[in-house]
Amino acid sequence: MLTYIDVHFIYTLPVVAVLALITWPFISRLELFKIGFVCTMAFVYTTPWDNYIIFHNAWMYKPKNILAVIGYVPVEEYMFFVIQTLMTSLWALVFTRWSPACFNFNFNKTSYTLIRWIPILALVMTTIQGYNIAVPGKNTFYLGCIMWWSCPVIMFLWYGAGNYFVKKSTSSAIAVIVPTLYLCWVDRIALKDDVWHINEKTSLNIFVVDDLPFEECLFFLITNVIIVLGGMAFDKSYGLADTYTFEFPLRYSSSWKYYSQQMQQFVRAECDMSPSPVNDIRQCLNVLKRASKSFNVASLVFPAGVRLHLIILYAFCRVTDDMIDSEPKVGVKKQKLKLIETFIDELFADRSADYDVKTSMTPRKPEVKWEQYRLDLTDEELSCFRAISRISFYLPRKPFYELLDGYRWDVDGKTVQNETDLLLYSSYVAGSVGTLCVYVMVYKSGTQIDDDKRHDFVIGKAQQMGQVLQIVNISRDIVTDSETLGRCYVPAEYMDNAAAVVNTLCSDRDPWTLGSEKLKSYATRMIRLANRYQLESLEGIRYLPYEVRGPVLVATDIYRGVACAVEASPTYPRRASLGKWDKILVSINSLYFKSLKYFFQADRCKHC
Repeated sequence: MLTYIDVHFIYTLPVVAVLALITWPFISRLELFKIGFVCTMAFVYTTPWDNYIIFHNAWMYKPKNILAVIGYVPVEEYMFFVIQTLMTSLWALVFTRWSPACFNFNFNKTSYTLIRWIPILALVMTTIQGYNIAVPGKNTFYLGCIMWWSCPVIMFLWYGAGNYFVKKSTSSAIAVIVPTLYLCWVDRIALKDDVWHINEKTSLNIFVVDDLPFEECLFFLITNVIIVLGGMAFDKSYGLADTYTFEFPLRYSSSWKYYSQQMQQFVRAECDMSPSPVNDIRQCLNVLKRASKSFNVASLVFPAGVRLHLIILYAFCRVTDDMIDSEPKVGVKKQKLKLIETFIDELFADRSADYDVKTSMTPRKPEVKWEQYRLDLTDEELSCFRAISRISFYLPRKPFYELLDGYRWDVDGKTVQNETDLLLYSSYVAGSVGTLCVYVMVYKSGTQIDDDKRHDFVIGKAQQMGQVLQIVNISRDIVTDSETLGRCYVPAEYMDNAAAVVNTLCSDRDPWTLGSEKLKSYATRMIRLANRYQLESLEGIRYLPYEVRGPVLVATDIYRGVACAVEASPTYPRRASLGKWDKILVSINSLYFKSLKYFFQADRCKHC
């Protein structure tokens, strides 16, 4: 005969375990806090209600089917409060994490107000009606108790996150319906085996299917709505803080100030906020999707806040690079370079040192003279400039000036004479970005690197990783750089007749006349150079916040896959790349398996 603890061991705990295995790479500190808080609230809020229900004999348990009772409720029932919340929260995470939260904000004042208040009014009436019909001993007792117990908490959550829930209606529905159907199936098995019993005197005796009362289905549906809505309340709050960095300046920490800000984010209506930051981020994401399919895929596995700010960082670097590359006239290139430099000067005018950041105080908006940029920049470029200005307070200035040195290299038309030059150029244009990525990941994870020596080590490895990935890109893009930009980043020391080869690549823009074999040999030598530094660059991963270690490895391995594609090709490919499914397989392998060794190291980060 089935017992209540058997139900958990056979039907609920294995599902939680499987979901935990699937979602563990995505469980950041913020996700842990969210799930822990929702589980705690579910336990606290449900405990008195459950005792009340059982006291009035709406549910009954045979003593032989339970381990023990606390109050009127079996121990296994208390376990179920947490198990169901965990199960539904983890299931919801699988389906709700993939799009940036800010893209699900509702800025239409009229629709926002209607979506917020009409359901709340209906829930108020349902609460009153439920209270009126929840008469002990009556057949409407169980239904009425569900109504008056669940509606107030749904009202509270709906006030802050109802619009967000509706905007994510498809993923919300999947997150709610699937666990509901599964738990109804388990409930029916338990009822048929008499693990627990629903009192016919306090139930409507309407059955959805044999042995499954309507109230039980309603209970699982409503409780799963509460769990998913509670999780989305956090997601919406996190999304506001990630998007409106000056309005909500505190990052995640265990402090009452942060919790107070979190509540402000929850109650704040998005329709009262400016849509401009969201529109800017949308433009940034469009830049990423168009320019780098590899990084677009890799970015999906980062925690939401980290991902959003990495998108902004990548987009700014990409559009500024394109501003230089897309302009054929050297004089205009220099004007654009000066414009970018002026913008960076304004962003960091209040910094006293190269790595000075403003994280210990309320950040101030940089004093940028936007009028000039509105005249000289396209809408897309302006959006990326505005977006980076909103997160620049926690970023150091030096990497941006290194990036400018890389652009200046291109404007001046310098040639890469040897591998030292190649590493230097790669450090300017990609090592600098690696440094900035570390600052994004550490800040948005709510952590800090323990000491200066370890900080310098991690930054050094990030710069090295940036160099490696840039050299891989250069090895892949010999033809593209020649045909579209008239550039050559292949070290001259690789060439038999450097002047002739550079002329072919840069002036004639006809790389194929060199022959596929020669192009492949250039690419192979550069990839070997990258390989010498690749393993070393990964040593810094173990000192990063735990939630970004796997995603960083995914990003590097996808790029390394490109290098492998170049090496594996019998001839030099026009532009080597990984297919969609290859990227997915690489991501799964890196995220779930290869990253494990970085989790068996001592955690070198601590909370702020």
